Amino acid sequence: MNLYLKPPDGRVFVTAPRQAPAAGIREFVAGRLDWIRAHQERMKNAAARREEEPELTKEQRDRLRERVAFFAAKWEPRMGVHASAWTLRKMKTRWGSCTVNTGRIRINTRLYFYPDESLEYIVVHELCHLLEPSHNRRFQELMTGFLPDWKDRRRRMRSE
Repeated sequence: MNLYLKPPDGRVFVTAPRQAPAAGIREFVAGRLDWIRAHQERMKNAAARREEEPELTKEQRDRLRERVAFFAAKWEPRMGVHASAWTLRKMKTRWGSCTVNTGRIRINTRLYFYPDESLEYIVVHELCHLLEPSHNRRFQELMTGFLPDWKDRRRRMRSE
């Protein structure tokens, strides 16, 4: 069984095998109520923060574009990859995304409001997808090899 929370309000979705009894599904969900409530609260706070964040000005977008270009120039040669294009986009649920077959990487404009260490983490994360498309063990090993403190950076981002 798998449990998902759907942004922005944290509605609970559960997938289960067809033969799973309803009582078993309820028990599965009940055993995760603390986790559900904590993550729903986090989603609510994140949604409130997004509403507070204004659209970036041209100057802010230019500054973010410069910082992305700086980290791309730093990491692409080290990692032996090259993104075909970097674009900035306001996204609700992701910090970045990568289309592996085209090499296009999109960066969430909200990263303007985060420290450079967070932006660097996302740039490295998306570049790693050019080497490994999924978030499997190899991907995590690549991340650790390139950016050993990536888990700490991710944790700090999630707590902001």
